[in-house]
Amino acid sequence: MDIVSLFSSFCVTGASLFALKPVASKVGLMDHPGGRKTHSKPTPLIGGLGIYLGIFLITYLNPTVFNHYSLMLGVAAFVLFIGMVDDYQHQSVWIRMGSQAGAATLMYFAANIQLTSFGDILFIGDISLGFLSFPLTVIATVGVINAVNMSDGIDGLSGGMVTIALSFLGIIAWQAGNTTLLSFIAILLSALLAFLALNFRLPWKKTAMVYLGDSGSTFLGFVLAWLFLEATQGENAIMPPVLALWFLALPLMDTIVLLIKRPLEGKSPFHPGRDHLHHKLLDMGFSNKRVVLSLYVVSLVIGFIGLAIHQEMVLESLAFLIFLGLFVVYLLISSFIRMSK
Repeated sequence: MDIVSLFSSFCVTGASLFALKPVASKVGLMDHPGGRKTHSKPTPLIGGLGIYLGIFLITYLNPTVFNHYSLMLGVAAFVLFIGMVDDYQHQSVWIRMGSQAGAATLMYFAANIQLTSFGDILFIGDISLGFLSFPLTVIATVGVINAVNMSDGIDGLSGGMVTIALSFLGIIAWQAGNTTLLSFIAILLSALLAFLALNFRLPWKKTAMVYLGDSGSTFLGFVLAWLFLEATQGENAIMPPVLALWFLALPLMDTIVLLIKRPLEGKSPFHPGRDHLHHKLLDMGFSNKRVVLSLYVVSLVIGFIGLAIHQEMVLESLAFLIFLGLFVVYLLISSFIRMSK
């Protein structure tokens, strides 16, 4: 992927975000202060649309990449649209989940992007999913979408988590010589950096200028699910499925904890609240920027450990066992933070 394409992706995304800001204000696509929200002024929910426009235009100008990912971009546009409707006027959880499951179904049957194997994670050989492939593909896709969506509660966090996960996947694609996947990831990363430049809090910019919104976070979650399934499944897989857990560790672990904890408290798993790890850290007195940067560092460390495990050809089963141990550590830390509040 040439530097001109990457720079163009950055510039198109940035220009789109600036151009969409007044439009968002006129049509009411804004996130207003109040309730659990900590920002002080209405903020446009256009991050996802700006990123999409940036990657669509640049991939369209690269026929090899566009031909491979045109169907994904089409289905992702549907996810983005449903998210924008939800941003404008909140929809029921069943409508949102149903649309996400529909997108996963299109991915499964139309693009043949399927979760068919867990790999050798239990020391018994490859675990082929057989007839469970379809429902588990839908569950996994919806799970990743909502893991990214649930991490979108503090400026710069969700976009940064996606950027980190994609960066590690890009390293694997580069090492495997998968230039098409690598090129698409590079274009998407350039677009994400343009968004983060306007979303992340900086010394000269104390608040975010744009947000991802549900549209952006669900769109990025769907793209992540697609790319990781493509990278881990089938004859052209470039990494074992367990490695995806390491690259997406924090969003996945936070979501799994809440899916367990909230029903035990008599709440819907999708009930909004300040019980995410980043909210707990904020409530302990850490600044927005410190929380985000700390979670970036933790995600990078976990990702590099996973990458090292892969490079050293550690058994998939052992890599999964170590990840489970890491999840237990996360549970203990999360419980300690809750008790110390």
